[in-house]
Amino acid sequence: MIDGFCGGGIYNDRESDNIWFGSPIRLINSVEEGYLKSGRTYPLNVKFIFIDKKKEHLECLKNIAMSQAELEDLSDGNQHTVKTEFGDLILECEFINDKFENKVDYCVFQSENRKGHSLFILDPYGWSDVSMASFRKINSLKKSEIIYTFMVDFIKRFFYDPKCKARDTFTKVLETDGYFDIDHFINLDTFGEQAQFRNNFMKLLRDKGNASRIMTFAMMPNNNDRVLYYLFHICSHLRALEVMKDGSWKFNNLNYQYHYDIYGFGFKAALFYEDNQLDLKLDINQDSQTACINKLSTDLDKIIHNNPDGILFEELCNKTMERNPATRQQYFEYLNFLREAKEIQVIRKGKKTNSQKLENGDIIKLSPQLILFNMRGYIS
Repeated sequence: MIDGFCGGGIYNDRESDNIWFGSPIRLINSVEEGYLKSGRTYPLNVKFIFIDKKKEHLECLKNIAMSQAELEDLSDGNQHTVKTEFGDLILECEFINDKFENKVDYCVFQSENRKGHSLFILDPYGWSDVSMASFRKINSLKKSEIIYTFMVDFIKRFFYDPKCKARDTFTKVLETDGYFDIDHFINLDTFGEQAQFRNNFMKLLRDKGNASRIMTFAMMPNNNDRVLYYLFHICSHLRALEVMKDGSWKFNNLNYQYHYDIYGFGFKAALFYEDNQLDLKLDINQDSQTACINKLSTDLDKIIHNNPDGILFEELCNKTMERNPATRQQYFEYLNFLREAKEIQVIRKGKKTNSQKLENGDIIKLSPQLILFNMRGYIS
């Protein structure tokens, strides 16, 4: 795991005098907790690379944050082994005082050399701290994930002046030529404009950054619908996307809004375009399941009907998973509903199956029965 802008690892809450751990400590604790809860029957070896251009940040992380978190034995570069009845969890940390851009090649080499899964946490100080060339290098790894934050306010602040030299840097570092109307940035106060900016940036990451799959979160303060920054989750494997979607349903701590037609997840996302042509939204606390299944039906029904000879469940997920908020379990529930309504049948290894849990190799195909009436009570 690579935390490219790790900071000091600990924060003081002046209002409550509480101490909050930063991303490095949370990453280590989450890996250990997840391993213990999973009941894995094989050993796991995890290396953390913490990078920060400020030496005092790394000193704070190693000498204060890790001590407070009772992780002192990891601060000196030694391996830490957690023994369980299932196997050993081996943890190791490396601390690098440099700019992330200067160490991208090293991080990619480390990931390739270990032949495992890599997760890059990129929360840069500004948009120029991670180049599109770096995204390409990371996405070239076979098993990679990126969690990347992009501050919308930062862009808006620095692009008011048409003569601002940062515009040229923005175009050069992120290779944005042809993807944005720079003069439009001064109006990034509205939902629709912010949504359009995000969609264009997603297209840029796909085209120039070689991103396979992208899901976005829009981070907003309490009682304020203005986006402060977007978080992009980029991955190469479908399962990584599914796990992130599971978490988006489980761990929300603000009202969760999702606007389907701009493909956004998060604590809140853009609620509508200013022309009000798109007004469907998801509130996780109000009818979220119904709204989710409605969207899922729109995505799946057309594909199933356009493949009368059948389509693999895995292919169905690959074609639609980025387009809706549904988890894998909600895919099961909706397809089982269609099966109970005798609209589809599921073929597994050449035979019909009634298993409620679908497998990647299952074939979803239209039922040969003629349906006289389609009365879908599942969708309101």
